[in-house]
Amino acid sequence: MRDSAQSGVPIVTARLIWERSFIMVAVILTAVGLMLLERVLEASHGAALARIGATSYFFAAIVLVTAEATYLALGTLPYPLVVVYVVLALLAQAAIGAALLHSTVLPHWIGWVALGWNLVWLVVLPMTTPGDIYYPILHHLIPVIMGLSLLGKRSSFQGH
Repeated sequence: MRDSAQSGVPIVTARLIWERSFIMVAVILTAVGLMLLERVLEASHGAALARIGATSYFFAAIVLVTAEATYLALGTLPYPLVVVYVVLALLAQAAIGAALLHSTVLPHWIGWVALGWNLVWLVVLPMTTPGDIYYPILHHLIPVIMGLSLLGKRSSFQGH
């Protein structure tokens, strides 16, 4: 775990507050982005999977923000909440990836990458780093790829 002090006394610095705040903001923005993507996928055959994925990630975001706020207040990251977040976030994004396979909103390769990325990490993380499976970047790469692809698609429509 990434406890702030080994002596048992929490050390909360300005840098730590900024770092954890950026993680919380990233998770909230990812949740909002996935909810907006779910609305776009509403008319596709993957609507149910998109709804499950977006809703699950929303709950995962609540869990993580709670865990991060606890970390800032107490100096210890509550590992059970982190595990819930990691599992929910990976499953949620896998569901979104599966939903993308049933739509034409984004290229199918993005759906396959999202599905594979999240399911592989769901298996690999507990096997390779069982004491600390929390690597925030893992949960934001695929949504960034989705967002950039949607922005590129939007700008190509506006250019014509």
